[in-house]
Amino acid sequence: MTSSGHSADRINGWTGGQYSLARAGFGLALALRFALHAFAAPPLEASLHATGALAAVGFALGWHERASAFVLAPSLIAAGFVGGERGPGQVHWLALGVLLHLATPPAPFLSLDARGRVDPRGGWSMPQHVRVWALLAFLGSLATWWLSRSEPLLATLWFASLCADPAWIAPRAPQGPTWMFYDGSCGLCQRSVRFVLAEEAPPGTLHFAPLHGEQFARCVDEARARALPDSVVLLEPDGTLLVRSQAALALGERMGGAWRILSLVARGVPRPLRDLAYDALARVRKRLFAASKDACPMLPPDLRARFRA
Repeated sequence: MTSSGHSADRINGWTGGQYSLARAGFGLALALRFALHAFAAPPLEASLHATGALAAVGFALGWHERASAFVLAPSLIAAGFVGGERGPGQVHWLALGVLLHLATPPAPFLSLDARGRVDPRGGWSMPQHVRVWALLAFLGSLATWWLSRSEPLLATLWFASLCADPAWIAPRAPQGPTWMFYDGSCGLCQRSVRFVLAEEAPPGTLHFAPLHGEQFARCVDEARARALPDSVVLLEPDGTLLVRSQAALALGERMGGAWRILSLVARGVPRPLRDLAYDALARVRKRLFAASKDACPMLPPDLRARFRA
């Protein structure tokens, strides 16, 4: 992968956002484990578990993630010993799973450490050697569980997720260039654009323009434009206009991996309910999310070239 972080150069299907999603699940599960032990432990041990819980939350959110991992790994070992979990691998695989995170590049998209950077991609990619080590750790943790039948499968699931490849869940193949029209004065819409730019696969098939701008007027006739709800609008190559939850789910399916899985699961919710939730968020979005003064979000030149007024 080049330093510019182009999606086309990925050697596997991992994106920063998908890794942050997996890390958040692992970290929050560890935080819950610590919290449950803290409630039942004597004061001194409870403070140790509380420290681990706080480090696990920082790890999950990607907030000072390196420092959080350095605190979290020894906290797991220490908490395991004071809690009497001295069986082989009982907590050691969990600690190893946290340390394996240190072999990945810092500040993947959707982590708090990635806030404020110009390029949402950040040059992030999943190193192949991390997936190889994750495969070996998966086999080791699975063997430990099989022999003792007491090893929690949390570490095994974490290693399994890392050695997998999101590219196995292929994105919905685009039939041609697609336009995403968004409210340039809406902070949530601008964040949605950055999300798509960071996570899209294959890259370059989506183009962007603000709603009711010149490009929008060229692509959508006035009669159809008047009938559109307050929504991001996706213009498919065949001329179909997708709005509300339909547009959001179509974007997720174009990204593949975890995002396509989540989109397909969400399609099981009846569309009226999905649109109701979408409209509820749309009504408060400008109060919750501050917008940039520029309708085109601040981006590196290669991404800005895909925007029209």
